[in-house]
Amino acid sequence: MSFEYNQDDALLNQFKNPFRFENFFLFFAALASTAGGMTALMTAKALFQNHNDKVAAVAVAVATLVLGVAVKMLIQALSQVRFYLGRRYPRGLAGELLVTETGVGHGTEEILDLLRHRAIDFPEPHGALNGVLYSMVKSLVTSPTEVQAAAVQHFHSLIGMIALFASLVVSFFAFEGTAYEGVASWIFLPMSGLSLVMPFLNPGRLNVQSTESTAPVETGDKALWKLMALVIFSIMAPVMIPRVAPHIEIAPMWIAPALLLVGSMVASCLFFFAIVSRLDSAARTSVSCEQTTIAMNCPPAQLWTEMSRNFQDSWERGIPNRAYANIPPDVSEDERGSFGGFVLEETQPVPTSTLQFSGWADAFAMRYSRFLILLGAWGVAMAGACGWAAAYFTAQFASMARMEISRSVLIVMALGMVAVLSFRIGHLLWSRMQFKSRIFWVETSGTYQTSTISVGNQFRGSASSSSTLTRVQDATLRVWVTDIVSVVFGKDGKRSIIAMAPADSVAKSLADRLINFAAQQSAIATPTASADLARAASIGGLDAAVRSATARAMTGRQPEALSTAGAGLQGVIGAVTRQDGRVKFFDSAKGYGYILADSGEEYLFNKNSFRGAAPQKGDRVEFQAEHGPKSMMAKRMQVTASV
Repeated sequence: MSFEYNQDDALLNQFKNPFRFENFFLFFAALASTAGGMTALMTAKALFQNHNDKVAAVAVAVATLVLGVAVKMLIQALSQVRFYLGRRYPRGLAGELLVTETGVGHGTEEILDLLRHRAIDFPEPHGALNGVLYSMVKSLVTSPTEVQAAAVQHFHSLIGMIALFASLVVSFFAFEGTAYEGVASWIFLPMSGLSLVMPFLNPGRLNVQSTESTAPVETGDKALWKLMALVIFSIMAPVMIPRVAPHIEIAPMWIAPALLLVGSMVASCLFFFAIVSRLDSAARTSVSCEQTTIAMNCPPAQLWTEMSRNFQDSWERGIPNRAYANIPPDVSEDERGSFGGFVLEETQPVPTSTLQFSGWADAFAMRYSRFLILLGAWGVAMAGACGWAAAYFTAQFASMARMEISRSVLIVMALGMVAVLSFRIGHLLWSRMQFKSRIFWVETSGTYQTSTISVGNQFRGSASSSSTLTRVQDATLRVWVTDIVSVVFGKDGKRSIIAMAPADSVAKSLADRLINFAAQQSAIATPTASADLARAASIGGLDAAVRSATARAMTGRQPEALSTAGAGLQGVIGAVTRQDGRVKFFDSAKGYGYILADSGEEYLFNKNSFRGAAPQKGDRVEFQAEHGPKSMMAKRMQVTASV
């Protein structure tokens, strides 16, 4: 998606970078890791010069690991130095239509249900651990799905890490000084590694660039089974390991899993407290709805032109609205019948200053941002500890035994993983932004009847005309308007509505303007509107001129007058051309589809474009092409060959 720039959009152009505080911590963490990695690399160089190649190779691997952590943080910080919001951001609540496009965008039905029911849909929590969490934090249930998923995930992980750490402490005291201490300690390394870190790095849960709704997290019932298994292991391990495990002389490995567990628990606690300290609960769920009847002497699709003008008056900062649905009513098939159509549009979302901080003092003033700042500081501390451990241990490699070198490498890896984890989970909350906008939903339905009316004196007049009148009486008109507040994690993420406020005056004003517009579309047979009076006067003048010219021609005073008057009457003959094509798509539930003509053009049609059985995809059809409100329409369809 491109970046649209307009110099008059001061609010969008000067929108503060939400990642500027996170970038500060990322740069410092990268600097600390780089210093440690370069020191370890210089140590490896010295070891190679002393022909201690095997130890030097391990030192190079450690330096590469630490420098890799630094480069990862540096790439993230540099990619976030400049933040562009632009007119196309954030993404729409549903699939957007082009200016001349008709149809229904993907996801529009969810918005219509939301407005119709005046209620926001949230996932229902399930499971034992979730029951405990949602009872402690009651407002979590009305928070965006991304927030709920992150809170549940870290709550489960915290319980698992606390249980695992307790089991590690019990095993440490049970096996300390025994012959099986090394075997018991190494068991905790994989248990506290991938099983705890991988859930945090799940891109489907914490990826702010995802445009799909975050899937509900697991219920937590599995975590209870894991907790019970850890309790059994802590009690039975001192007895069972000496019986089943072989006697292996291996150095204990308690520090690396302990560092990984403690570091992860601190990061998860800070993240969890940041989430629950600011929950985007649904404060209001009100929608304004004006329902009335409307009558007009014209096709109801003419309302679409008036609505387009009204919507343009509501454009936010001169930015066109986002159209999610546009189904104009069609009354061109029969002399009488029913019709229906609706339009759904949203004004350009503009950011609010709810989560914007002018400086460090402003950020420290909020409890929510304080936890995020502490989480960033913890990431810097872990990155610094990783760099220091790499520099310190590589300097001791020459005098260490092989197992001691392995323990040192694992300690550096644990610290690096905690540092990456801290910034990874914190990025979700730093990317949170709030927007406000207005949604319009206008729908109309009813019955119509067409007839032909004659204009002019049909008995004595020499100039007259006729036209087809579409009469709509007592049609239903509904106008829904609501002001919404939405939250998004990253400008490319999926928006979640967290509040809806009524706009009664806006809904009533729009309904009144449409009713007044319809009242002006009266029939010429009883001229009341100013346009009708002007047309009637013009026809009367033309009739008088023809009669005068005819009278003069009959008396022979001006033979050429009749031919001159006749030349001024220009008739328009419209040739109706039938075309052939193939049904490209038809949605029977929504009642519209597309035809691909043999000429290569596409035409929109709806359920009023055909009579009898509905056409199927691939059917050959014959139709008449006409201009619709916003695109070419296929009328009077007839199936010539079925698939």
